[in-house]
Amino acid sequence: MTAWEYCVLHRLSSGIDTKWAVNRVFQHLETALPEEKTADPFRQYNTRFDELYNAKIYPILPAVLNIMGADGWELINDMNTGLTDEEGMVFKRPIGTSRLE
Repeated sequence: MTAWEYCVLHRLSSGIDTKWAVNRVFQHLETALPEEKTADPFRQYNTRFDELYNAKIYPILPAVLNIMGADGWELINDMNTGLTDEEGMVFKRPIGTSRLE
């Protein structure tokens, strides 16, 4: 039986120049500002997405989806989070298929 891993591509802004990120995770403490704890493979994706965003050639979503697909991710759901301008796309792939690891 295939074991799957999942990730969520989510919108960080809205409009033609929408910024995207995957699996960003933050640790929240009462006495400190949130600290990002995103796993390294996802930080690599986010760095690539930031480079696309900083090139100011919009929209970047097609390039982001091509990067995800080339690394074995399959889009399985486009979810509405219920928050204004918050969208998430859920991807899955068999564990161990990453080209980034």
